Formats: sequence, structure tokens, C-alpha cells
Amino acid sequence: MKVFYGWFVVGGLCGVAFFGPMGRYILTSLFPFIMEDPGWSRQTIGLAFTIHFWAYAFFAVLAGRLIDRIGGRRTIAAGGALMLVGLAGLALMRNVWQFYLVFGVLLAAAVSMTHFVPNTAIVRKWFVKKAGMATGVVGVGTVVGLAALPPVISRISAAMGWRIACLICAVFIGTMIILIAVLVIKNTPEAVGLKPYGEDDTASPSSKPSNSALSGRLYELSPGRSLRTSTFWYFFIAYSVTGIPLQGILSHVIIWGVETGVPPEHSGWIMAILALPSIPLRIMAGWLGDRFGKKRVLILFNLCTALLWLWGWFFIRDGTSFFIFALFLGFVYSAPFSLYTPFLGDIFGRLSVGTLMGIITLGHGIIGGTGPFLWGWIADVTGSYDINCLISAGCYLVIVLSLWMIDPLIAGKVRGRRAE
Repeated sequence: MKVFYGWFVVGGLCGVAFFGPMGRYILTSLFPFIMEDPGWSRQTIGLAFTIHFWAYAFFAVLAGRLIDRIGGRRTIAAGGALMLVGLAGLALMRNVWQFYLVFGVLLAAAVSMTHFVPNTAIVRKWFVKKAGMATGVVGVGTVVGLAALPPVISRISAAMGWRIACLICAVFIGTMIILIAVLVIKNTPEAVGLKPYGEDDTASPSSKPSNSALSGRLYELSPGRSLRTSTFWYFFIAYSVTGIPLQGILSHVIIWGVETGVPPEHSGWIMAILALPSIPLRIMAGWLGDRFGKKRVLILFNLCTALLWLWGWFFIRDGTSFFIFALFLGFVYSAPFSLYTPFLGDIFGRLSVGTLMGIITLGHGIIGGTGPFLWGWIADVTGSYDINCLISAGCYLVIVLSLWMIDPLIAGKVRGRRAE
């Protein structure tokens, strides 16, 4: 039996997801080293993350449009080239303004073209059925990359200097992304004479939706019509607010660990402890969403994350309790990202999912992008990260409420009203 080529695309995107996020999270590994040389504060470095996310938000909209217009292959290859240039530039920067320009803008553009929006949008174009599971597999690449690369970068930085580490990453990461894009990625199944996996060939305009997994061309809404629904904006709020605690912890987790007593040369393992538990959960969350409904599973995991952050506020007191908290957080915090883009495609259709996810990521970047700066500012003022745990718990409760308000059948209802 011939293997559907979409699974090869998933494998390639898993590789892109392994490397792409390091255009952002390399700074998490370099955090303690940059605090020593050139000696910048947590607030200064946190602001770099925030500028990065704000720029990323706008570039993600462009990346989504590029995915729908010129295809994922060219978009990701261009992102790989920008990654090579940006990481090399990071190694050469000397002043704060250079730091903000290279990391905050150039690498933000690179990440927008090699990370969440293009990877998940391409998967949704290839899959109707099993879209959640396929996205979960791609997400495993991100998690494995976050677990495997930071320890290596930290060791190289301790042994050879963080600038040399940046140059090595520039050549290796940029080249690998370009090769995967050119050799493996195909834009859509139609481009190679195939149909999306699981597309119902018998769908007709008179068909009615049987469940929340709206599929095929029948339930396509244009971006303009999607933006006029309240469901889109509830989705926008949920995904945007997610960024505050998510990017806060991913930006500060290593320096937080170092301040509890972890040696800088071993600090990369903190990210590994946070990331590794989410590997099976990414796939399981995708499968659960396909099986029991993506909305239900999204609400469940986000509610568990809210409770865990509240527990962390009471529990974290030293290095041991910090590691235990990071381990448990790893089991729940990233699982929803296997479902956001497939769920968006279920609601509004797959043909414009890149554009819509780009718009939603704009909110994630602008609103959620305040997280790294906010975390750094609070830690500098209070001398600890405790208050950030409470803020994060509150954010996840807002996310749960927003997800609860989403109507998965809105596309069919909009089409029904137009037919009347």
C-alpha cells in the first residue's frame, strides 16, 4: 500500500519545527551568558524578547499570506536563509540597539516563516481527517528541539563563548531548514495530483454538518466573513492571551533555574526537563481532539495548566521544587498547540487557514509578547518570579472562558443564513 505523501510532508515539517524555534529560544540558552557579557539586565533581555514577539506578530500575518499565495516550500526556504543571516548577526552584535534590531526584527521574521504558522497551516492543507494527530507529530519536532538543542548550546557557550555558539547554529540550523524545504515540502496535495487525506468526495452543497469537525470545501469561509464572526474573536483572545504565560516561562525558565542554583553550563537541561514530558502529550492531545472533539480537549488541557500555575505559586521555594514544577508543567502546557490550527481549519475551512492563523498569531505576538518583558520587570522589582505564577493562572482561566464561547458550527450557520 502506497504511503500518502502528506506523511512525508509531516516528517519534513517535524524537522523544520525542530530547528525553526531556535531563532527565538536560542536567547533563552544564552540568557545567563549575556547577563555576564555584555552584562545586560533581565529587563533589557526581556525587552528584546518582547520586541521579537511584536515584530513576529506582524511577520506571521505576512507568512500566513505567503503560505496561501506562494506556498510553504518557498516560504520556509526563505525563512531558513533569514535564520542563517540573523543568527550570524547575533554573534556580531555589540550594542543594545543592534541586539534589538537583529534578534527583535530579523530573527522574528525568520521564525515567523519556519515555526508555528507555516508548519501547522501546511499540515491542515494536507489533512482533513487526522489533522490533529498530524499536527501533534509536527509539534513533537518543536518539543524535541527545545529539549535537545539548549543543552548543546549552553555547553558550547560555556566552552567556546556564546558568540561562537551563535555562528555554529547559524550555519547548521539555516542550512538544514533550507534543505528540508527544497527536498521534502510540497505546498498542497493538489499540487502533486492528490487530495487531502480524508476529504469526503461525496460532499454536496445540500449536506448538513454532522459534527464539529467541519471538513472539505463545503464549509469554507473567506477570511473577511470569518472575521465578522464572534467565534473568530473568541479564538483570537484565547490564542493571544496564551502567549503571556507561555512566552514568559519559555524566555525566563533557564535564568529562573540558574537563580535557584543550577550552574550555567548545565542550565540548558532546564529547558529539556520542561520540554520532554510534552512529547507524548502533543501526539495524544491531537489524537484526543480528533476522537473526542478539539474544543473539549483544548478546554481540559488549558484548565489543567491554570490549576498547575496556581499550585506553583504555593509550591516553588527552591531548586528541587522548581524542577518538579517544570516537569509537571511540561505535561500540559504545550499540548493545546496540537489542536489550535486544526480546530481553526475545522471551523472556517482549510484553504484560508494560513491567513487566519497569521491574523490570530498577530494577537499572540502583540498581547502575548508582553510576557517576557513583564516577567523580567516583575522579577527585577520583586526579586522573584512568584507573582508571575498567579498572573499565568489568571491568563489560563481567561483562555478557558474564551474557548468555551466558541461555536464550532459557525461556518455552516453563516452559509445557512446566506442561503436564506
